[in-house]
Amino acid sequence: MELLSLMVLALLQAKDVRHAELAARFSGRAQTSSVIRRVERFFDRHPLCPADVAHVVLALLPQTRPREFIIDRTNWKYGQTDVNVLMLAVLWRGVAVPLLYALLPHGGSSDTAVRHTLMDDALCLLTASQSRVLYTDREVIGHDWIQELAQ
Repeated sequence: MELLSLMVLALLQAKDVRHAELAARFSGRAQTSSVIRRVERFFDRHPLCPADVAHVVLALLPQTRPREFIIDRTNWKYGQTDVNVLMLAVLWRGVAVPLLYALLPHGGSSDTAVRHTLMDDALCLLTASQSRVLYTDREVIGHDWIQELAQ
């Protein structure tokens, strides 16, 4: 709990999630490299479950009406590696706050099954009545997708 509290305080101060930036803001005389190793060991021993993080995000965002969601795919290169991600985000004050994601093992668009799995995971966090709208782009199409989404 102490380390987690220190990380939260450092995160608020640094406004950055990089371990080196967090470690530089820890109090005490430990070397930055030692603190970085301590933070890394914490995440190795206590991996974050995306659904738990999404639940916390939804709880922290004030809810004044049913929520608006966005589902979109993005891709980029990380070094030589292609990264292709389908993301579900909640819209808050004009900003899409990421909640859940699916890493796609290929280039190109997502398929209906992946989108439904993402939506099923989202519905474990909230009910359909708490959702007002789901925004998507032209990539997210298909009769099966719309039929299952309506159910």
